[in-house]
Amino acid sequence: MDAHASRRSFLRAAAASAAALASGCASASGRSSGSTASSTGASSSTAASSARVVGSNSALRVGVIGLHGRGQDHLAGLRKLADVRVTAICDVDGAVLDKQVAAADKLGEKPHAFRDPRALLDSGEVDAITVATPNHWHSLLGVWAAQRSLHSYVEKPVSHDVWEGAQLEAAAKKHRVVIACGTQCRSNPGMQQAIAWAKGGGLGRLRLARGLCYKPRGSIGKVKAPKQPPAGVDYDVWLGPAPQQLVRREHFHYDWHWQWDFGNGDLGNQGVHQMDLCRWAVGQDALPPQVLGIGGRLGYDDDGETPNTQVVWLGYEPAPVVFEVRGLPTARGSDKMDRFLGADVGCVLHCEHGYVVLNSYEGGYACDADGQRVQQWQAGGDHFANFVAAVRAADPSRLSADAHEGHLSAALCHLGNDSLRQGKALGANAAGASAAWQPELAEAWGRAREHLRANGLDDAVEVRYGALLRPAADGTKHPHRDYRAPFVLEPVA
Repeated sequence: MDAHASRRSFLRAAAASAAALASGCASASGRSSGSTASSTGASSSTAASSARVVGSNSALRVGVIGLHGRGQDHLAGLRKLADVRVTAICDVDGAVLDKQVAAADKLGEKPHAFRDPRALLDSGEVDAITVATPNHWHSLLGVWAAQRSLHSYVEKPVSHDVWEGAQLEAAAKKHRVVIACGTQCRSNPGMQQAIAWAKGGGLGRLRLARGLCYKPRGSIGKVKAPKQPPAGVDYDVWLGPAPQQLVRREHFHYDWHWQWDFGNGDLGNQGVHQMDLCRWAVGQDALPPQVLGIGGRLGYDDDGETPNTQVVWLGYEPAPVVFEVRGLPTARGSDKMDRFLGADVGCVLHCEHGYVVLNSYEGGYACDADGQRVQQWQAGGDHFANFVAAVRAADPSRLSADAHEGHLSAALCHLGNDSLRQGKALGANAAGASAAWQPELAEAWGRAREHLRANGLDDAVEVRYGALLRPAADGTKHPHRDYRAPFVLEPVA
């Protein structure tokens, strides 16, 4: 039997298991305003070759950049640590910044407040930063911090494109700083144990890693014409390296995730967590030799650009990775989402003698070929504490998720999106026929087509059949955006 025929048999069995095991194992379930900023990202300390040393008896001074959403979790996580002080906070939205200044006041804190991250980086008030801005700022801030010998915790995805992530990793090495990535599953003992058990052959050889992001994402609406940003937002700084433009969405915050200039869709938003787990499980430390994706933004017409239905195949050997994004519900009019072997947002590791379901950030469970649960894991950790410990030891090797891991896992998401964007328009049925050469991709897209039908979208609905990409192993030669001056990410030599 040839390899493709063998894989088709395996995939048919996996799909049958998903349907048959709907019960049992499968269903278990004094401040400064910071108004002055440097004109460029460089500073007088860019020549530094090693990070500033934090004394073992002194508190680590941390600045948090981006306070609207995930940044609030950063503040809470850092404030739990006894040897850390939040000495600076930054947000381009004056209302958001004022709210966090008031919250700090109630806690007896007096952090310096900044509207521009460049002013914070040059302030001398911090030893490290955490970054919870929109994605298009992530790598730029991490590199600029490294040039100033500042450590950084960069939220996922650590980059907006493949090339940026490679520069971030290079900056960590060149300037000998600690750069952590916000894929916190890697700090959770339950997840560490689950991955180790699967990789160790607990159910035999791993044959396929499947990432799932079945997460409800409705329409973001459609504005009649581009509009001005909200009052109180320093929009020039918010745009940063992105092209100059007016706002093309109703809700300014968060919905940037679904526009290409700023976000990476759900593949790079939620999906990067599960993509990281898949890559960890298959034990790959480089980009895949081939990437191909299918999908589109389907079921509504809005200002979003990124796909809400997507399947990506990453051609690792001997165990490939397949990732599935579904933003539409189980069926038209439903308020429920699809599940696959008990998971909606998670991973399924298909093995010779069963499968492992990672259905939380802290672990999951294993089932044998009959769907009987044979093992389970659930234990959380502290990702911010891991970052602080690595900074205090001046030892990036102590990180659960360093710049290298963050770059590679984010790059898989970017490559999946790049394949789609470089592809061609086809009917959903024709796309499935074109994918027949690749059994894992064809099987996953076949189920995605059933999902689209359930949402009232027939086989003729237009999707994009992606270009087959063959990326360089480290991503350094991948194309990148044109940066808007002065928010330029220069190549890290």
